[in-house]
Amino acid sequence: MAKDFRTFIRQLEAACPEELLWVPGRISSDLEATTFLRKLELEGKAPMTIFRRPTALDGSDSAFPLVFNAFSSRKKFCAALGMDMADYKMTLSLKLKDCYAHRIEPVTVPAGEAPVKEVTVTGEACGFDKLPIPKHHEHDGGPYILGGALVTRDPDSGAYNLAMIRVHVKGHKIAAIHAEPHHHSGMNVKKYGERGKKAPVAIVIGHHPGFFLGSCWEGPYGTNEYEIAGAALGEAVRLTPSQTWGDELLVPADAEMIIECEVDWNDRIEEGPVGEHTRHYKNFKGGQVIQQLDPRLTPVAITHRKDAYFQSLFIGHAEHCLLGSIPKEAVIFEKVRATCPGIQAVHMTPGGCGRYICYLSLKQRVGGEARDAIMAAFVCDWHLKYVIAVDEDVDVFSDSEVLWALATRTQPDRATFVIPGAMGATVDPTVDSRTKISAKMGIDCTKPYGTPFSEVCEVPLDMLANMRIADYL
Repeated sequence: MAKDFRTFIRQLEAACPEELLWVPGRISSDLEATTFLRKLELEGKAPMTIFRRPTALDGSDSAFPLVFNAFSSRKKFCAALGMDMADYKMTLSLKLKDCYAHRIEPVTVPAGEAPVKEVTVTGEACGFDKLPIPKHHEHDGGPYILGGALVTRDPDSGAYNLAMIRVHVKGHKIAAIHAEPHHHSGMNVKKYGERGKKAPVAIVIGHHPGFFLGSCWEGPYGTNEYEIAGAALGEAVRLTPSQTWGDELLVPADAEMIIECEVDWNDRIEEGPVGEHTRHYKNFKGGQVIQQLDPRLTPVAITHRKDAYFQSLFIGHAEHCLLGSIPKEAVIFEKVRATCPGIQAVHMTPGGCGRYICYLSLKQRVGGEARDAIMAAFVCDWHLKYVIAVDEDVDVFSDSEVLWALATRTQPDRATFVIPGAMGATVDPTVDSRTKISAKMGIDCTKPYGTPFSEVCEVPLDMLANMRIADYL
């Protein structure tokens, strides 16, 4: 049986039921649902939440349950990949890297075997009004489709691209899509626009997390990313002809919903503002909206399961952070290991939005190696602004452990170095969007190599490893 979103629900129920929350009460998709999630977050909770009775865009009761936080904890990823819950740290990141290395070609099935084809909506009824598309934050420009994967195809090579791209819904049949020309999906859409054509695209709503991990893969343009999604799923993605374009644009057969759309690269409409992964707005400053124009997107057909779920993503919060950071950890680990074989673990801490602060745990061979490792990490990912290196006895998946090392093993004038004038991320509120220039800081929190240093006070580690609290209760 093919993996899908329902498979993931069963995996959570079996492996970590505390990570799943069903909400039976009626709730508005306009800010109320995300306020509910934020309330949970402030209590230290982020279960995958399924609102059974959300409102639709037109204010009516939606037929589609609204889903958030499918990616909000590392244990959820372990469940999705069939791993032991205890392996949620570096083992998880390296497992995903190994998955990506073994691509699996997709297979095509007829529409009659595709669950996503159970219901088809075209014509005037085809639009956004009956969908529970949420408005996420108070100053957002409107409701956004954020949890879907955009399927585009290179008109030259035929290669499929998958990307999680935001869509600002502005009415029943009108939306703006944030297709940037330097992103692979934007490159595909632009090629159609340059030929005077509208680009055929599909938005995939609801699927197994493995499929979306494939959508977050970063690699060479021209790769068939359905193969990458299959690698993360551990099985071939089942595809079926789209309702509008048939075999010219194949779509995932086991999705909850497919929204087929045309994108006009040459027709620009206002997009935003919307919160970013930084939990700040990029184009809303000092109470003023900075106008941004993006291509117009028009829905032309919707197919879905009879009892489809509508999966979204809580932008700027835990699931947004983790979906982007876990794949990066394995890449940085491998690149740093080429310089520093003693690297033990890499963690892109959620406190750094999963992009800007990286922790390295390492066992140095010689003095100064920690600084080499820090510089190697900076080269791996231009988002990084701070890299902190600690000894192998420090758990980099614990912010308090890293801060303990910072507090007890460093002096600021000796432990830090700054690299000025480097490339930065334009969504970082501290980076000038015109120049894109950022400084980088490395912090070496390792003990001085080859010099006696104060010993750590600790209980016997063998006794700690073997002790079971339940035996004493």
